[in-house]
Amino acid sequence: MKVVTPFIPEDAPFSAEQRAWLNKLLADLFPKPLSTEPPVSFRVSVYFASQSGTAERLAKKMSKLLKEAGHAPKVQSVESLSLSALAQETYALFFASTYGDGEPPENACVFRDALFSDNAPRLQALRYAVFCLGDRAYEHFCQFGIELDDRLNSLGASRITARVESDLDVDTAFSAWSSQFLKAFCDFGPKSSEAAQVTTSPAAANLTHTRENPYHAPLVDKRLLTHPSSSKQTVHVGFDLTDAELQYEAGDACGVLAENDPALVDEILELLSFSPSDTAILPKSGPLTVEQLLRHHLQITKLTRKVVQRFAEKAECQTLSTLLIAETGELETYLYGRGLIDLLHAYPGVLSNAAELVELLPRLTPRLYSISSSPTAHGRELHCTIGVVNYTAHGRDRGGVASTMLGQRMEIGARVPIYLHPNKRFRLPKNSEAPIIMIGPGTGVAPFRAFLHERRALGHTGKNWLFFGERSAETDFLYCCEMKSFVDDGHLTRFDTAFSRDQAHKVYVQDRMLESGAELFRWLNDGASLYVCGDASRMAKDVDVALHRIVSMHGNLTNEAAQEYVSALHDENRYHRDVY
Repeated sequence: MKVVTPFIPEDAPFSAEQRAWLNKLLADLFPKPLSTEPPVSFRVSVYFASQSGTAERLAKKMSKLLKEAGHAPKVQSVESLSLSALAQETYALFFASTYGDGEPPENACVFRDALFSDNAPRLQALRYAVFCLGDRAYEHFCQFGIELDDRLNSLGASRITARVESDLDVDTAFSAWSSQFLKAFCDFGPKSSEAAQVTTSPAAANLTHTRENPYHAPLVDKRLLTHPSSSKQTVHVGFDLTDAELQYEAGDACGVLAENDPALVDEILELLSFSPSDTAILPKSGPLTVEQLLRHHLQITKLTRKVVQRFAEKAECQTLSTLLIAETGELETYLYGRGLIDLLHAYPGVLSNAAELVELLPRLTPRLYSISSSPTAHGRELHCTIGVVNYTAHGRDRGGVASTMLGQRMEIGARVPIYLHPNKRFRLPKNSEAPIIMIGPGTGVAPFRAFLHERRALGHTGKNWLFFGERSAETDFLYCCEMKSFVDDGHLTRFDTAFSRDQAHKVYVQDRMLESGAELFRWLNDGASLYVCGDASRMAKDVDVALHRIVSMHGNLTNEAAQEYVSALHDENRYHRDVY
């Protein structure tokens, strides 16, 4: 039965003001029934440009929130996004990572080039939002995400919400932004107030071990891979997964939730004016003591622009404020090698309570290591290859948080909180007969050790070619005996090494590639997949330049044609890079 709200007719014996007041009263007493029509639902495309998988994870998380708010989201990589398809979109979200010198992730290069081309289409029909992921320790913080947002807007697209530039603590930034976005989307999305208050259903929580619920894996193997006289220290570690709900594939990474050096934490506690037992609220973690915060949750070994800025404001320090002026270029020099301990020594008494620590310092983020074991060959024992970071700066010995924990402070039998990080873009070819070319200097050899063991265990017959480089064969030849055994039994078809300091002039893996360019090009033409793992800032760029030269020279192609050839390798999923 239809409910009609009573009202005062115009011929009733009341003035206009009285009639209006009475009609408002009746409307409040007899509200209109809630509409029985279903909430409005919109199709929303959620795109990710991800290097390590974090952007993809957030995109999937946002998709779940949109579904619960009544929408129909679709998640996909920008790798498969054409501009003609984007021009037909109405609503789109972008989760965009930046790595290296402000560069886009591997899977976003083709999309970026198309978007910034002169013939990019107008996007007036598109409403969008961009969530940027970056690291303020780098000069070009979130550059790709910023450029993406500005370019979309210049092509006529309109923003649903302002761009977010997230530092390493992406989950906190995402939580705040997702609520803001859903609230803004309510203006043209579902009319239910639930849209702005969506929470993840506990029943849908992943019951296996994750970053939020890591597995405390027993450390069952640990051995030095470099000679004691080497200037480097690289260790092989093994974790027992027998009792864990964890499955991985060759090419995946292992996330380690590291803790700060207890000795450094103790020294910092001595410099603070408040008690180690004082507590502060850490978002998503609750109340924690100062000692717990410094040891397990806060980044204390590295300074960023934001940390220095906040500290300078609190200390009212002109010296630090001057460093923050971009034109001077002195900030990067100051930041190198310094941590919280340096600020506390130089400016004592600035911090007065535990809450200020939480406000000042970013979260301590997990460390990702390429897995160097094969699930088929090594069973439930997972291996990682760790380059231990040790150096001296500003009169103090410094070290990497996770690498020194695993390489120097933890012994066999200790339990380490870990989780698995899938790397779906760094997989072996599905064709067991397909050849592969692997380029992995230093600890970049880790996933290729896994590949070689996996292919042999599965009986793959495809040819295998490995380029490995380090400083010296006598002191830094990682997995030397294993690699030689692969060569001896014919499983490793070709093995080229580049030990940079074993001769008068330095030789690197890209030099070995050029020396064997004709054969490398033949392998590519025979269907080989090429893999690169290791340093993004120099090695990966040099290898890419060498690849283009080889294709141009031995394919008798122009520079433009060589670029198209390499782009085709990307499109055919035959050029893979896991760089950091």
